[in-house]
Amino acid sequence: MQNRSPTARFFRSVLFCWTVAAGIIVFSPTLQAEHITRADVLSSIEKAKHFLLKQQQPDGTWQLAGHPEQTVVLTSFTLHTLLHAGMTANDAEIQNGLLWLRKQDPDKTHEISLMLETLAAARDGERDIPLMKRLTQKLEAGKSSGTNDGAWSFGADDVPNYAHFAALGLYEVAQQGVPVQTETWQRARTHWLGRQNRDGGWGSQGTGFSRGGITAAGIAYLVTTENLLRSQRIDVNADGSPRCCGNAFEDEAVAAGCRWLGNHFTVTHNPSTDANSDGSIGYLYYLYCLERVGRLTGRRYFTSQSGKRFDWYREGAQYLIAHQNPITGAWVGAPALLEDCPVLATDYALHFLSRGLTPVLAGKLQWNGGPDAANHSVDYTPQDVWNLSRYTSRLKDWPRQLSWQAVDMNRADAADLNLCPVLILDVADVRRFTPDQTALLKTYLQDGGCLFALGGCQSASPDVAMQQLISKLYPAGEVKLRKLERTHPVYRSEFRLLDLKTGDPLVELWGAETGCRTSILFSPDDLSCLWDQWTTLTLPDRSSELDARITRALHVGVNVVALATGRVLIKELGPENSAETASTAEQVEHRLLNIAKIRASAEWDAAPHALRKLLRAMNKVSGGQFATNPSNVLLSDPRLFKHPLLYLHGRSGFVLSPEDQRVLKTHLLQGGVLFADACCGADDFDASFRRLTEQLFPTQKLERIPADHELFSTKTGYDLRQVHFRKPLDLQTRSTKERVQLTEPVVEGIKVDDRYVILYSPHDLSCVIEHGDKIACEGYTQADAIRLGLNIVWYSLLH
Repeated sequence: MQNRSPTARFFRSVLFCWTVAAGIIVFSPTLQAEHITRADVLSSIEKAKHFLLKQQQPDGTWQLAGHPEQTVVLTSFTLHTLLHAGMTANDAEIQNGLLWLRKQDPDKTHEISLMLETLAAARDGERDIPLMKRLTQKLEAGKSSGTNDGAWSFGADDVPNYAHFAALGLYEVAQQGVPVQTETWQRARTHWLGRQNRDGGWGSQGTGFSRGGITAAGIAYLVTTENLLRSQRIDVNADGSPRCCGNAFEDEAVAAGCRWLGNHFTVTHNPSTDANSDGSIGYLYYLYCLERVGRLTGRRYFTSQSGKRFDWYREGAQYLIAHQNPITGAWVGAPALLEDCPVLATDYALHFLSRGLTPVLAGKLQWNGGPDAANHSVDYTPQDVWNLSRYTSRLKDWPRQLSWQAVDMNRADAADLNLCPVLILDVADVRRFTPDQTALLKTYLQDGGCLFALGGCQSASPDVAMQQLISKLYPAGEVKLRKLERTHPVYRSEFRLLDLKTGDPLVELWGAETGCRTSILFSPDDLSCLWDQWTTLTLPDRSSELDARITRALHVGVNVVALATGRVLIKELGPENSAETASTAEQVEHRLLNIAKIRASAEWDAAPHALRKLLRAMNKVSGGQFATNPSNVLLSDPRLFKHPLLYLHGRSGFVLSPEDQRVLKTHLLQGGVLFADACCGADDFDASFRRLTEQLFPTQKLERIPADHELFSTKTGYDLRQVHFRKPLDLQTRSTKERVQLTEPVVEGIKVDDRYVILYSPHDLSCVIEHGDKIACEGYTQADAIRLGLNIVWYSLLH
């Protein structure tokens, strides 16, 4: 593409900067990038941050060689990049740059736009609000060079790629409470709708060809403008209650644009319908915009017309990391649109990697493209989960950026579900679950996921629908849905949802316990309708009563996510392939040690993966001599005596028959050891286990093992005289750090012939080993729980 206009040449000159000695990396469309992990991405991000920080000048700026008067653009864009790559306004480098930036009074559209984005991203208290208001008014009033008919291009029809910067800047400051005129969004939306090509894409005006970077920019433009326009509407009934289930919403222009990206998907070049187009032109800008579309629309995949799905972030991250300069940490694109400038190129690439790795707060279950119309979701609240994510990211002690995921159950697999710590379900969609989808959801719950089901106007009987789902998931009736009492932690995991006077719940919530957790929660109320109407704007025509209802609904959502995650949120690229092969599994019985898990209670397998994770940790430090596929046995099983170490855990109470007690005692007196813990410190299990030890050894009692015992010393394994202990997640422990304290370990035991034959932790070990520190109940941190478990196993073998 040739940029012939003076304004276009001027914009290109503004973005000019020095190149590095490493030279230019050519983006080859045939390179096959190797598999990457989250650690690879984080390492790449750190290298890029280091490169950018090295280029900062003493006055806080990033200067452009030959154009020092145009420093606002690159300084703003680089500060914005670093803020989204993990730095904050408290960092000295960011403060230095912001100090310089606040002294500037830009006139050019792109300068104002990027400066607005940066100030909004800094969130440096209220100090920048007046400046953002003044710049917003300047941009809206057309008092900046280059304003052009709602698109805010830079004065040339052949460089529309950069037109959406103005809308992005205005959108970000609107999220910080800066007012933006409704006419501004309407005008911008009308302009871009009128420019969309018949194939769903966008391109240079008048050419008829569509191009990847401009198409992605157009989609982001429409999504943000529709979000702001929708948030300004007052959807209430005559009595002031929220109007829900009015008209189903689907933005066909956005859907058509995403189909174009799916049909032309690539991460190796900037795609175009023009066969003569040079795909290297605007390639990094294309990835920058592609990430924004994926995140704004909650897409993990772009899908082609043939049904092929493309994981945009994984593929893009693989390609970018393969092309990062391993010495400098920078990227350099092709010598067009000045993407051969390493600072600008690195800004684009780092935006993709860091913002695309934004933690997922929740996934929204949908049914799209079903075999018939009856198996297709109708979305009346398209912005509900997105708004919940944006609201939560504004809270203290939560990640500053949170995303959401649209999960299409007609195409989803286990990896899709497992990327979402919480799945949001409209109970009206219960009827859509196929047997395979039900099994997939059940596995997700067993693996640590959480389902939050919501009633709504689409379901005439949400309670009945929810009971039907429980029956589908657990046809044997082993799991029951119960109304949650006031003592349940969900009412205080983040916000207090209890009446100050009576202590009664302010909202109605139901839950189902599976394993270590309340893995299913249900609200009969239509929370999604209220989430959908949340806005950062001040709407004078909206009643305070409705605002209070919306806020309460958001608090319920936040509390559920806090309960499910413990505020531990990270974005994973996907599960690592750590499954053992069939031939390996066949050999485990011949290894040195195979721990047996006793089937003693109704919830004998509450944390089914905990012991396996513990044994894998043991193999890492012992040369792989232990089975990682533990046996599950009844006490009546004759194979019991092949296992020197028995493991018992659970949440519910239990009773062993006299014969089972006799067998277990015989095993212990013949050299065996029983290792047990109470999942989440469950009182029922604790009481039953203490009763069992009294039945086994009536003349002895469980005694606490002192912290200076060899069990907790390097003589056995790790030095665990002091361990990290997590308090329960509640209003008094608002941050993860506040939940953790150093204390002495609590392990109790019973000795026979100066040997502990029973080792018992009344505090949780198994649940945190299985689910990590996101578990809401109290207990040891995962790292110390694993170490404590290893010491117990080693002690048992040594004695």
